[in-house]
Amino acid sequence: MQIHAELFGEPYFNILGLAVTNTLILAVFCSLVFLGFFLFGFRKKEMIPNKIQNFCEFILESLLNLFESMGGSKEKTKDVFPLAATLFIFILINNLLEVVPGVGVFNFLRSPSSDLHFTLALAIFSIGAIHLSAINSLGLINYSKKFINLENPIMFFAGILELLGEFTKMLSLSVRLFGNLFAGKILLIIITLIIPLIFPLPFLGLEIFVGIIQALIFSSLIVVFYALTTSEEY
Repeated sequence: MQIHAELFGEPYFNILGLAVTNTLILAVFCSLVFLGFFLFGFRKKEMIPNKIQNFCEFILESLLNLFESMGGSKEKTKDVFPLAATLFIFILINNLLEVVPGVGVFNFLRSPSSDLHFTLALAIFSIGAIHLSAINSLGLINYSKKFINLENPIMFFAGILELLGEFTKMLSLSVRLFGNLFAGKILLIIITLIIPLIFPLPFLGLEIFVGIIQALIFSSLIVVFYALTTSEEY
């Protein structure tokens, strides 16, 4: 059996010149699962919530409490919470696909989180959303002073470093998520091919743990980055 260890997803067909890859198909599937689960859970709010609604509220409340402890400001945390919580749950669903039988082994099944294109797109979208929120909060002129400051050469150089730092954030977010999930994928495939029955079970548990932690790290860093980006102290 062939092991597929490409950094990027394998294209299947094109739509209007855009390649549709195996990871993109599963990413769309995860999006539908995510939307369907929460729409079904909150389709009819009740004073006494049902089990699904109760579970959804428990997840969101737990995430809010965790993010508030990291963001430092309750107001800023509540502003970025919809983005951070959505990213956490979406990334978590994609990460947990690693332990689904057949994913990563067959060419047409691959976890989106093990595709560098996917993690880089998530990072660019997240950092871009943070900057748009910061502009909305601080104003375009005031916020641009963080990167373009002509008061003196030192402040100008500091602005350039700050701009480079934003690209570093995107790169670190994407590579961290991709590297951990890609390595886990290769490990699971090798162990499963060598000893396919009971022995891989501990590694499956480890992969689930890593998937949860990486989703939590990604979303938590978004909260921290938002708090720092919208700060008026330069």
